[in-house]
Amino acid sequence: MSEKITDQDSDLDSEDNRTFEEKFKSFIEKVKPYFSKLWSDRKKITIINTAVLILTLAYLLFLTKPYFQSTVTILPEYGSKSNMLSQLSGLASIAGVKVGDSAPTELYQNIITSETVLQEVIYSKYKTNKFSDLVNLITYFEIDGKDEKPSLKKRKEFLTLYDILIQNRISTNVDRMTKILNVTVTMPEAQLSADVANALVNSLDLYIRTQRKSYATEQSYYLEKRTAQVKDSLAAAENNLKVFREQNRIVMQSPKLLLEQGRLMRNVEILQTVFIELTKQLEIAKIDQIKDAPVLNVKEFAKNPVKKAGPRRASSLITIMFFSFILSILYFVFKDDVKKYVRIVRSK
Repeated sequence: MSEKITDQDSDLDSEDNRTFEEKFKSFIEKVKPYFSKLWSDRKKITIINTAVLILTLAYLLFLTKPYFQSTVTILPEYGSKSNMLSQLSGLASIAGVKVGDSAPTELYQNIITSETVLQEVIYSKYKTNKFSDLVNLITYFEIDGKDEKPSLKKRKEFLTLYDILIQNRISTNVDRMTKILNVTVTMPEAQLSADVANALVNSLDLYIRTQRKSYATEQSYYLEKRTAQVKDSLAAAENNLKVFREQNRIVMQSPKLLLEQGRLMRNVEILQTVFIELTKQLEIAKIDQIKDAPVLNVKEFAKNPVKKAGPRRASSLITIMFFSFILSILYFVFKDDVKKYVRIVRSK
């Protein structure tokens, strides 16, 4: 046993003591059979890769359709952060979006893909090269709900296109450092991609403004109604106190009259306090109603991209041909070994 180990050590030492030229010649001798196999099968390799090249070119030229991308950049707000975030969080919850502690643009990112915002985008009419008339996105993408009931058909069409948009056509990205939101829309037509991107941002802006205004208006309406009710009650209480004092000039000598007067005065004071507080809240609500809602700080609206974003035919062709060439070489180099292992597996 010791002699075998000694022989192996001596072989390793002899290999390590070889010159670079000897090692290179040894390597050539080892790989020479593989090159011989490739040379003998060079015609097959050429035919296979030529076929792959033709099929790839046919697919890229005739089956892949060009697409265009337009991007709208939304900057973060720099105003009163706490007040603005509370407003946006409420609007996000109305849209059915759950939010935590997030920046305004992160809330926009969640709201912008909600059904409420996208509904306006989907049903808006656009000028396209595909149709002569203005059409909405459901007509443009030829979505068919396939249902006898019109209401269910319309809902299915909307949900189908909604899934297409949020999965393949609309992408959002918020930079972690700057909190800048980029909204990118991908469409088969250049101008359509820009129009849809701008419509998406306008729909988001309209939603924020409308919901904010409707909330303030509703609050003002309630306060006005309640203030009027309290004002009437206060006038009635003051009138009751006035009538009591006119009918009872001397109340100091009667404990019963003193008690009744105290009740009337206390009722007037309570209603006065409530009326003053409601009046304050009403003025605040009116001021909030006039205030500007959180608006989108858009850096620049989308324009016609002119140049297509894809498909990148040259890079796709190079990538496919590279892998085709590598795989064909590996197959013809190791095909004998593969066949041998396949026979072994089948025999078992």
